[in-house]
Amino acid sequence: MAVPYPPDGPINYSQEMDHRVAVASRVVQAAIDELPNWELISKRIADALGLNLGNGHDRAVVQDAFLKAELDLEWTNVVVYESDHFRRPSGANDPAPVPPARLHEVAEAVWSLGWPSPGHKPSRSIHECFLALGGRYRHCDVYWAMHKYLKGNRLRVVRRNWMLLKDVETVLSDPTLTSEEREELERDLEKDLVEAYVIWLDRPDVRKHLFSNGREADLYDQERQLIIEAKANHHDDVMVAHGMGQAMYYRSLSQLGPDDRIAVLLPGRPSEAIIRLLYIYDVGLIYRDGDTFTEQLA
Repeated sequence: MAVPYPPDGPINYSQEMDHRVAVASRVVQAAIDELPNWELISKRIADALGLNLGNGHDRAVVQDAFLKAELDLEWTNVVVYESDHFRRPSGANDPAPVPPARLHEVAEAVWSLGWPSPGHKPSRSIHECFLALGGRYRHCDVYWAMHKYLKGNRLRVVRRNWMLLKDVETVLSDPTLTSEEREELERDLEKDLVEAYVIWLDRPDVRKHLFSNGREADLYDQERQLIIEAKANHHDDVMVAHGMGQAMYYRSLSQLGPDDRIAVLLPGRPSEAIIRLLYIYDVGLIYRDGDTFTEQLA
């Protein structure tokens, strides 16, 4: 599959992904006259691929293939995505396709919804933005506009959560998040933080370290003999202390050695209480400071 989606031109998938997307596309088109909803098609795609939606990994695979197929089919005017179902194009009542050169107008419409709006949780999904725009634009146009003009500029995205760049901690404390969603968000935020730090450090030899017991340190700097554990929220003292404990545990494993230093990597400067705690136990601190990082190593 190689559909000329904005913003980067044709998208080419791996052979395995091509197969999954092709299966998802066939399932959507076969069911279209039933006016199927997302869950019905998801179940049929899972059946066609021999996957189990009750399994988290399998469900992610199905949803990824489904999304790619939906974008393809809607962009090429094969289907229309309504608020709660899919249908064939009918002409007069269909939202007009937006050419790539005008996607910035869709992005501005999304931005004008307000982030967050009164009474709304501090993040939105693309689908929630699509619904809030009341059918003015196709779902695929909203998707590509947000990725092209809002992602990493005005908004940050982690999985389906789009939030203001400064509102990550607020989203993590959102009481509407399930424990599974919060854990997934924390993992993604930590992954982003680690990647940004490695890029800033400009040391390709600093990478994850897998221990023989299956545990994995977020980063190990062999040159500096430094074990680094990342945490997603520097305002959560318990979370930071947990990261410190993980690093201490990794240092106790025989593969590295008791002489290795340890540090926690955070998205911002933590509280003075945490700074004192790290100092008492000889744990280094690395935190994001704007476009750079500050290192205070023990």
